[in-house]
Amino acid sequence: MDENRKKKNPLRIFCKNCGAPAGFDIIRQTYSCPNCGQVSGIQEVERRMSQWRSLNKKNLKAHSAGQTLEEHSCPTCGAQVVFKAGEASGTCDFCGSKLIRKDLIRPEQMPELIIPFFITPEEAKKRMLEWAHENEKTPEGQAVLSNMDKFKGYYLPYQLARGPVCASVFRDETDRKYYCDGYLDGTAVNTSKQLDNLTLNAMEPFDWSEARPFEYGYIAGQNVKLSDISDAQTEKRILEEVEEDFLPEVERVMQTSGVDIRLQSGNLLTMPVLLPVYFIKTKNLTAAMNGQTGRIAVSTGREKKSRPWILQWFLYTLGTFLLLTFIFGNAWMGLFITSVPFIVYGVLFSQRSGQLVRPIVLKTEAAKAERKGNDLSIEEGEEVLENPYDNTPVFRERNDEGQLVPVHLRFYPLGRMISIFINTFVTVFLPAIIAAFLRWATMKEGEKFLDGFAPQYGGAWYCIAFIIALLYLSKGLRMDAFDHPYIYEILENGKEKLVGDSDSRKLTVLSMFGIGVKDKNGESWGLIKTLRMMGSEGLLFAGLFLFILLGSVAAIIG
Repeated sequence: MDENRKKKNPLRIFCKNCGAPAGFDIIRQTYSCPNCGQVSGIQEVERRMSQWRSLNKKNLKAHSAGQTLEEHSCPTCGAQVVFKAGEASGTCDFCGSKLIRKDLIRPEQMPELIIPFFITPEEAKKRMLEWAHENEKTPEGQAVLSNMDKFKGYYLPYQLARGPVCASVFRDETDRKYYCDGYLDGTAVNTSKQLDNLTLNAMEPFDWSEARPFEYGYIAGQNVKLSDISDAQTEKRILEEVEEDFLPEVERVMQTSGVDIRLQSGNLLTMPVLLPVYFIKTKNLTAAMNGQTGRIAVSTGREKKSRPWILQWFLYTLGTFLLLTFIFGNAWMGLFITSVPFIVYGVLFSQRSGQLVRPIVLKTEAAKAERKGNDLSIEEGEEVLENPYDNTPVFRERNDEGQLVPVHLRFYPLGRMISIFINTFVTVFLPAIIAAFLRWATMKEGEKFLDGFAPQYGGAWYCIAFIIALLYLSKGLRMDAFDHPYIYEILENGKEKLVGDSDSRKLTVLSMFGIGVKDKNGESWGLIKTLRMMGSEGLLFAGLFLFILLGSVAAIIG
């Protein structure tokens, strides 16, 4: 691409100091030049974009004189399409109804940018057929083969969004609200109500370096569809697509697919564009091919339903069975005792854990089309055509000074895991530890430590403490870990700094007893708080626990 075309592309941001392409720094939320380090604020970029748009609209209006384009409106599905005069088809390619002429197209209805078709209709049809034959055993492949007569090429309407977005993140089984944000710098959202935006999103990315200011010559003889959804619907689609972009990173950080993302957009700048797409649209089928790169995405409306907690239920049950089998040396005994934790785990894991429903979209890998002479070649692979705009969200928390800063979250650092192991051991074997200390403190000269010392007699406490620890480690540990994360502020030099006080991340099995951990009101929580709230009954249970503990200690000492 020559330098003039680069300068005409409003999506490319250049350093005002040295002229090199500038990239967006999502941590600092600004544009910066990798060459000289010059920073260009978001406001400066938006100002330049506004100037470009004003000039482009004047040029478009000047070139619109004498254009004989007609707009046709479908009476059934509402699709608005544009054809050259005399070339309009008699039926709607989106629902099959008759088209009627509405009026001559107006320049203000046309987009500001366009990416031209690179793949010819014959090449596109051949590629789609090859894909369908490779996937003919799937409902998607069969549906494509049955509807290839409806395969069409269109310039479809999109809105290109640029601006800040933020999100509240909630994880299954926890009460904490997390925050993350990002900056849209190349998110294209289809604005046709007849087509599935998630399927169209799956055939991206486009190569935005080839985006050009719109001219009527690009659509001569081509099918063009106009936008037919409201601004509110457009914003909703933008947020849905951002959620899909955010989802992989949020699931990675939260270590589960059981997350709820609630998005809010800031001051988004949107720009109408036309993008090249080959597609098939029926009642149940949406099959799309990127007309620039050749990437394919197909959906028949199928959904994948899953319950992530079922795997955790199985793994914890298996772990309990193996532990009990090792302790008792008998697999049948281990299986028999495991039946109770199996039921308990099922109840615990199913609470506050819903069913996930995700649409099924079959797609090829990212693609890039190149032409050598008249021969088309399409290369596929994850690294073939990366989206140059990083929409990965950044998590943020307040630091010790109360400022909202970018952070890394960690839930199971090594120190925490060692602490959990030690405190679990102490909780379960507390009578034996107390008895050992008393035995050592009162042991007379010449006595052996093990004389009269019988730790096996602490079984009453061991059983209770083991059940408490087992339930906590299976459910409560995960809830506590994600409610009390280790928060590391990301500093400008790339280093990290641990923020928050020790109570904000305190996590041991002893927190079950309300020891050392505070709730949001600064009060201890856990078993002690629960017993206190129970009044006289709580005191009775507390006395019972204390009696069992002291009785177990006495039995061990003999």
